[in-house]
Amino acid sequence: MEESRRKANKKWLAKNYESITIRVPKGTKDKIKAWAAAHNMSMASYIQEACKEKSEKS
Repeated sequence: MEESRRKANKKWLAKNYESITIRVPKGTKDKIKAWAAAHNMSMASYIQEACKEKSEKS
């Protein structure tokens, strides 16, 4: 990928998305990855959906 394209992507991501970092106990990442794969989702999408479902129950 060209450097200019990388810069454009980085700028677009910064404008349109926020980043959240979480720490989980060892082994949890692999579990989340497997759960997401079982639903044909990325880990990020799976976590977002889980948060959305949890918030709707409250």
